[in-house]
Amino acid sequence: MVIVGIALCLILSSFSLIARSESNSSGFTLPCVINTFGNAWDGLLAFDLEGNASYFVIADSNGTVLSLRESPGTNGYGPAYDIAANTLLFEGEPNEDEPNSAWPVWATHVWNLSSNTFEDFLNVLSEHDIQYDPVDNTFLTLQDYVRQIGQNLILMDKVLQVDASGKILWSWDTYDHVPLSEVSPYNETAVVNGQTVEDFTHANSLDWDYKDGIIYLNLRNTNTFYAINQTTAEVIWACGEFGNFTLLGSDGQPVASLWYGSHDLKEVAPDVFTLFNNDYANNTNFDDCRSSLMEITLNETTMTAHVDFNWEAPIQYWNAYGGANVVLPNGDFLGDFGDPTHQYTQNQPWDFNDSGAVFVEVNSADQLVRTFSFPVGWYVYRVEALTDVSPSISISPAPTSTVPAVAASSTLLSTIAAVDVAIVIVVVLAIAKLRNSSKATRTNSYELD
Repeated sequence: MVIVGIALCLILSSFSLIARSESNSSGFTLPCVINTFGNAWDGLLAFDLEGNASYFVIADSNGTVLSLRESPGTNGYGPAYDIAANTLLFEGEPNEDEPNSAWPVWATHVWNLSSNTFEDFLNVLSEHDIQYDPVDNTFLTLQDYVRQIGQNLILMDKVLQVDASGKILWSWDTYDHVPLSEVSPYNETAVVNGQTVEDFTHANSLDWDYKDGIIYLNLRNTNTFYAINQTTAEVIWACGEFGNFTLLGSDGQPVASLWYGSHDLKEVAPDVFTLFNNDYANNTNFDDCRSSLMEITLNETTMTAHVDFNWEAPIQYWNAYGGANVVLPNGDFLGDFGDPTHQYTQNQPWDFNDSGAVFVEVNSADQLVRTFSFPVGWYVYRVEALTDVSPSISISPAPTSTVPAVAASSTLLSTIAAVDVAIVIVVVLAIAKLRNSSKATRTNSYELD
């Protein structure tokens, strides 16, 4: 039914508004076509973009580029997050050439959108994801490493809490908590230092409840995510193919797993999680190839988990790696089907036109209301909605990547940690709204729903 609806939307798109993105004074235009089919969200997006170069982009939901940074080479940027009003945390250049890692390792940056200034934390290095605690001014990072077990070289992951200088304050190792018996039947591999190693856990997303000391960790290759007690370092529970919860299918009956090879785990309400289900290496049907945007509810009394929302994409959007699932302020879901091609061996025959990264906005009724389509070869690992930006702020073009040789001082983050952020934000936003409500423009000001 969903596929039929999408096909109808694509047919109707010839009668819908088709917009190419606009650029600001940076001179950069998004190489994408935007189709709007219904009542879509109006706001700001931040995302990495990789094609003929690597970019970190801030754009509005109509595709107008507001600001960007550029990094030479590939794999220049990772995820981004709001961490305070008009303050953005993101991973990016320089992309460290870490010989002992299988994946891109990024430095950490904080962007004050109000003053258009940056702080660069070159010793806070992470791959795949990062989180920040404004109370202690510390970061949660991911690090992979190779461990020899018998005659085998196994790629494992560590979760590290570090300070602004990169000093390790706490660590958690998948080797100590995830049994080797949970290895994928497909024996995924990676290359480290020119050697092929077994990719056992493949940690790819973090969600940090720093107030309660709980870390939610997603492991792509075990099809399971974990709640970790940071005080005791013990696993509180695991949910997925190898979890403590009985997974219930749409008919209410137990199933082996609800997702495969997932990304971008987030807790969006108590015991409610969103993730991007890549449907990669599906144990029941390897060639299923049906990526989806998924919301899952856990019941810690009955120890069951079921899917509340699951928007299954057409096969031409199948996303083997990367991906994002974002709940927007209007209740819609924003998905990043970000692969640079969607034509793979598993989803042949290719009875569809290929594309690069595709963003979709889907409402709670499973209706597709907007798409961003990039040409073949353009890749987006993650996208995020910026919801803590003042409506009156004018975002300036970011300078081309020129990070200092040493990590900058943590003045901005120390300030965030030292004051009662909530009170300051409320006062500042209230004043800004009163002063600017009568003169906001679409060129330099942005109304957020």
